[in-house]
Amino acid sequence: MPLRSTPPASPAPLQTAIDPLPTLIGVAALLVGLAFLAHGGRGSLDALRVARATATDPRSLQAGDRRVRITGVADTATAAHGGSAGDEDRTETLPAPFTDEPCLCCTYDVSEYRSQGKGRSWVSIDSGEAGVPFRVVVDGVGVRVDPAVADFAFGVDEDIEVAADETPPERVRRFTDAVAAVDKSETGWKLGPLTVGNDPERRYRQRVLRPGDDVTVVGDATAFPDAPVGEVKARIAGGSPFVVGDASARRTALRLVGRSAVPVVLGLVSLTVAAVALSPVLGVITGAVAG
Repeated sequence: MPLRSTPPASPAPLQTAIDPLPTLIGVAALLVGLAFLAHGGRGSLDALRVARATATDPRSLQAGDRRVRITGVADTATAAHGGSAGDEDRTETLPAPFTDEPCLCCTYDVSEYRSQGKGRSWVSIDSGEAGVPFRVVVDGVGVRVDPAVADFAFGVDEDIEVAADETPPERVRRFTDAVAAVDKSETGWKLGPLTVGNDPERRYRQRVLRPGDDVTVVGDATAFPDAPVGEVKARIAGGSPFVVGDASARRTALRLVGRSAVPVVLGLVSLTVAAVALSPVLGVITGAVAG
């Protein structure tokens, strides 16, 4: 009687219950963490490039020079050749958001003291930045800078905190009346030392570059054939990075590193959450590969 061989039974498929909610949370945390790390890494890379940028004498600046560093004194820019007689003598500045003084570049941030989880912290409700063309003067020679797409690295110039029972300064009131995003505040109620809801306290912070301030600019040079008298025929209007700071190159780089530290930390926290939430999925994949 011939013997029949029995084929081996195929292994049963691995049955592991995976909760979809933690998996979705893990995937979201992974994406957020990678985004934060990319943003923070870019800031750190820009800081390194600022520190290593070539210090350049304005007299030797040529169109096409990349990652040059000009350090001098910020000054207003006059109109280029080709404008009207009146335009050539005209200079342009901006009013600082909360002090109304003339400046060349400015950034602002309006924050409210709000509940965040189990604690309270400052939460930005509106921010912005602006700049007008200016020049960096070194030993009487100017280099035109157009900061429209520049990354500003300024120190805090004005920091105004206003409680619920306080009246903001007049300039701050004019600003809040003009900007819809900060016109009204969703405040809470004070019960002795406690606050129910959002704390009415607000913080108005500005950073500015004024005429006469020390300035460091890092970017790429392009041709500026219509440069007025006293300026070289090359200007800085872009680059990777393109940074304007109101301090030395070293201090400007340190500010960029400081700003990138927060997203890097948040990125690492998000990746930790992702690793915990996705651990069951990783366990299944590891088991399947090992099997």
